[in-house]
Formats: sequence, structure tokens, C-alpha cells
Amino acid sequence: MFLPKLCYTIVMKKMRIHNIVSLVCNLLIVVFTLDAFYYSFRTDVIRDEFWFGYTGIHSLRFFTVLSNLFVMIVCFMLLIYNIKNIVHDKYEFPKWLITLKYISTTAVSLTFLTVVAFLAPTFAVIGKGYFTLFEHNNFFMHFLTPVLAFTSFVFFERNQKLPFKQTWLAILPTTLYAIVYTTMVVFVGEANGGWADFYNFTFGGHMWVIPISASVMLLVTFGLGVLLRVFHNKRIGKIEKQQTKNS
Repeated sequence: MFLPKLCYTIVMKKMRIHNIVSLVCNLLIVVFTLDAFYYSFRTDVIRDEFWFGYTGIHSLRFFTVLSNLFVMIVCFMLLIYNIKNIVHDKYEFPKWLITLKYISTTAVSLTFLTVVAFLAPTFAVIGKGYFTLFEHNNFFMHFLTPVLAFTSFVFFERNQKLPFKQTWLAILPTTLYAIVYTTMVVFVGEANGGWADFYNFTFGGHMWVIPISASVMLLVTFGLGVLLRVFHNKRIGKIEKQQTKNS
């Protein structure tokens, strides 16, 4: 009896630590995202030209901003359960909320990967410097928030596995944004009140490239969703077995 009880105590201690780290990550994401979003409303700062004049509420046309706000809202809801877990000495999160964390983490992971592998190298080629897109509030939106979201989701929010069918949910934000972006850039056009191709997915105004770019982004998003699911599920095996054993 002593050994099983000791094992259970050790597991519960680890789960408490996981919950606390999850709480810290979620809280930081909320604080950093609110601060970064507020930055876009400030009138006392000089902005680089890549803002395209889209400040304040108009910054919502960037996928970076939308994905960060999405994960911030999810993290705020998770904070409520983090606190409840501490108060009741539990380690429980609703399935729907973990699914939302999965979808939003995939979205900000796409933001991170797009900047690191495409936008930042593009800036470097035109002489603006690779790390330009990691300056000021973009450090949080392009780097720190995605890293914190990935870390908390994969390593510290591990009370249930995700079925493969939920992988398709991970591409929903990208799909919706691709439809809006294509409509505003290609079919409406900047001259008619649409958007400039601020992500350069037309590679210099070649509108026929947009469907290819959108398809690539959807495939990359799906790949990120698959990897996140695999990483997440692999980390929860021991906890799941222990919960089954003691239920």
C-alpha cells in the first residue's frame, strides 16, 4: 500500500507544478498580448514602414494580431481553471478548452514560423535586417507568446489526449484568414479600399500566386497541428495511466 500511495503523491505533486507553470505561462501571455496590442494604439511612438499605416483597430487585419488575441482569450479562460485547480487541489481542464488552446497555439506557431522562415529572411534580403520583425511589441507577438503557448500546451497542460480528427480544427483560423486576405488583396484590391499585400504572398504583385501561397500556408498549418498533437499526446501518457489507476 505504501508504494502505490507514494507514487500517487509524487504524480500529484508533479501535476501541481504543471498547473502552476501553466498558470504562469497563461498569465504572461495575457499580459504581454494586452501590452503589445495597446502599443498599436499609441501615438507617441515612431513606427517602421512595415506597419503600412495599420494601427489601432486597423491592426486587426494582421494574422499575427488576430492569432495572438485568440490565444490570449483562451489563456485567460485557462487561468480560471488554473486557479480552481490550486484551490481544489486538482489538475483538470475542460476538453473544449484544451481543444481551443490547441487551435490557438497552432495559429501562433504559424505566425512564429512564417516570420522566422519567410518574412524575416525577406527583410534581410532587402537590407532591413533579419531581426527587424522581432523588435518592440513584435518581440512578444512574433516570438515570446508563441514560445510560451507551445511550452504550456505541450509540457504543462497534459490531462487529456487529442484525437486525430481534431487536427483538422487547427487549420480553421488560417483557412478563414486566407479567404479574407485573398478577397481583400485580389478581388477588392488596395485601390478600391482593400488591403495591400503586406505579407508579400503575391511576390511583388503576381496575383495568380495567391492560391499557391494560401495552399502552402494551409499545408504548413496542418503540419504544425499534427506535430503539436503528437508532442502533446506523448507527454500525457503517464498522467493518464495514473488517473485511470486511481479512478
